Formats: sequence, structure tokens, C-alpha cells
Amino acid sequence: MHKIISFVLFNGIWFSAVVGRNDYLWLTIALVLVQVVYSLRIGKVHWTLVARLFAVGLLLEAISISLGVIDFVGGYFPLWLALLWLGFSAMAPVALDWLAKKTWLALLAGAVSGPITYITGVEFGAAAIESTVITVVTYAIVWSLMMGYFVYLMTSKPNERKEVLP
Repeated sequence: MHKIISFVLFNGIWFSAVVGRNDYLWLTIALVLVQVVYSLRIGKVHWTLVARLFAVGLLLEAISISLGVIDFVGGYFPLWLALLWLGFSAMAPVALDWLAKKTWLALLAGAVSGPITYITGVEFGAAAIESTVITVVTYAIVWSLMMGYFVYLMTSKPNERKEVLP
């Protein structure tokens, strides 16, 4: 049940951040706070795992932005985007923990779902791109790297995460 709640909550964060951007920033902040507290308290995820995922996510996103792959509405690296990364970083260890022992599936899931969310965000007007192909390839790589890092953290740092409740 925790996986479902966490995943649904993150989808609310995604929608609020991507569709509402700065107009719904208050809602995005509130939902991210709920997601983080839920993951740390109910999902029993250690804060260092969330922090590491968040830091690497921000870095990978900053590289993509710096390379000119995508231009987000609301500034170079808008707050709503950082909040979206924090929400993902808190959700993943709870809702996606089952991927930790399925490395290839995790990499594939990242390579497929990552670009889809960015192209959907572009369609909602949250960002602009010059080339769909370059964006899809870039974010397939970015999200494969992110999910690879997620698998690494989930499997090699057991002392820095608590078990997710059934």
C-alpha cells in the first residue's frame, strides 16, 4: 500500500510542478513536504538516500540544461523543477524499491519513462526544446544513469536505508 500511496502522491507533485509551475508552487511545496515526511516516517527511508538521489538528479538536470538540451519555463533552473526532483528522490525508495534487484529493468524503465515525462512536460508548456530526438536520447541516458545510481544506492548502502513496510 505504501508503494501505491507514494507513487500517486508523486504523480500529484509532477502534475502540480509541471502544469502549475510557479502558479501552483505553494501546492507543489506542500505535496513535496508530504512526500518527504511520508517516505522518511511511514516508508522508513533514510534521509541520506533521499539527499543523494536529489543531489545526483540536480546535477544530471543541470548538465542537460547547460548543454542546451532543454529550456525550462521560469528560469534557468526553476524552483518547481528542483522540487520535482526532491519529490522523485523521496518517492523512488518507497515506490520503486522493487526495481533495486532488477538492474536491467530499472535501466530500461528509466530510459523509457524519463523521456516520456519530459516530452509530456514540453507539451504542457513547462519547457522548450529544439530537437525531440536529441531530448529523447539525452533523457534516456540521464534517466538510465539515474536509475543505475538508484539501484547502486539501494543495493550497496543497506545501512543508510530502512526497509520499506509491506
